[in-house]
Amino acid sequence: MKALKIVGILLVGAAVLFSACAAPTPQVIEKEVVVEKPVVETVIVEKEIVVEKEVVVTATPVPEAIEIQWWSHWAAEPAKREVIEKIAADYEAEHPNVTIDVVWWDKNPLRDAIRTTMTAGASAPDITTFDTPMREWVEAGWMMDLTDVLPWDNLVASAQLDGVYPGIDGIYKFNIALSAELLLYNPDIFAELGIEVPDDFTFTRDEFLEVVQKCSDAGYAGVANSIGNRPHTGRRVFENLLFPYVGQEIVSYMSGQRDTVDTPEFRETLEYEVELADAGLLPSVYATMTIDEYHVYFHTQYKACTLFNPTWYVGRAFKSVEEGGQDPNWHFSFLRVPADEDAPYRDKLRTSFESGYGILTQTKHPEVAKDILAFAAQPMYGALWTAITNIPAAIRYDVATDWPSEALQKELGAVPGQWDWYWEEFNKVYSPMDQIPAPSAWCSGDFEDAWVTMINEGLPQKLVTVDEAIATIDAAVCGAQ
Repeated sequence: MKALKIVGILLVGAAVLFSACAAPTPQVIEKEVVVEKPVVETVIVEKEIVVEKEVVVTATPVPEAIEIQWWSHWAAEPAKREVIEKIAADYEAEHPNVTIDVVWWDKNPLRDAIRTTMTAGASAPDITTFDTPMREWVEAGWMMDLTDVLPWDNLVASAQLDGVYPGIDGIYKFNIALSAELLLYNPDIFAELGIEVPDDFTFTRDEFLEVVQKCSDAGYAGVANSIGNRPHTGRRVFENLLFPYVGQEIVSYMSGQRDTVDTPEFRETLEYEVELADAGLLPSVYATMTIDEYHVYFHTQYKACTLFNPTWYVGRAFKSVEEGGQDPNWHFSFLRVPADEDAPYRDKLRTSFESGYGILTQTKHPEVAKDILAFAAQPMYGALWTAITNIPAAIRYDVATDWPSEALQKELGAVPGQWDWYWEEFNKVYSPMDQIPAPSAWCSGDFEDAWVTMINEGLPQKLVTVDEAIATIDAAVCGAQ
């Protein structure tokens, strides 16, 4: 196992010299041997053939030593680091002339560094973490088209859609993780406040409003979500509340591929979020608390009743307590998204994707970079991802043949069975639900700005009205595609 270096890991690959033998060219040497006989007898000439082998050695050219720079988000998520490091090490073992230098970042500094290096035209990595919202990177010509690069049959079907941008040809993102939208709750607080969970795990909107009010009255935030260093963590509340009423159509709302967002479902959900905010939905530190801090706020400080978060929650939560993870002996549970009984998609589960990878066009080794991502898309790494991170994989795999051994899991820092309770709870609540994949990419940077400003920041904090939010977003929509 490689030793972790957050500033980068350099492994020295070996170049191998191969030799081959040319076909031998024998030399024939003749010698005459004269035997004396009477004159009447014939002189007999005997020939002795001596063969000498001349060996010609031709050296195969030494393979070019190639160094690949791979910049990755997830510096604060050790289980994910272990999987990516394992993939890199396995590739190096099969390609001794290739060295993969994996450098770990938090997301925002990584994005800033990519912008700087790509704008300067030098020092950019070959492979980088790439998130669907980064449309401007594709528009700028920074990202390589992966349409003919990845073994798409190895990935879930919707993985291709997540890397597609309205009005732009190509697929630009490799997804290793599938993401399901979750609603976590603290059962200890619920028991303290006498809150009973419905048999179908789904509160109506009025019932959930009462839950939030009870939590707030007792000194707890309704949700732990906050936006200190991310443009999406607060939006998840509204986007999840909208989904049971619009289903997969949520893609057109979130991407801006509509003539208007001013529909009854959209307006009513905005109005409902205002009611929740008035009841004490958000933590007082909503605007400043970071993504790492709100995990601790929920699972260690126990300051919030619920948390809207996708399955990547466990990347930060399921690590050692010393690193900011939760006590494995504390068990949260799940709810389905609050929705009234007439909501048409009340029993559906929304899925999408988290951070993935792309190849930058400044790479000096495009074929090797492509081969690395195709290598990472093997079924065995889908199974490894799920086993080590406890996050569903976007790569298809067969448990019977691809699941890693306990020895390998332990080698990569996992404790087999430690989080089985999580999967039991997950399956109890979400397995009966049909999944609706809803990946989305902004139709333009102007629409992204409008959506983030209104849905992530303005409306939750009551800085704008519902009418102002709708008008601002409508002014930036790109129209139905």
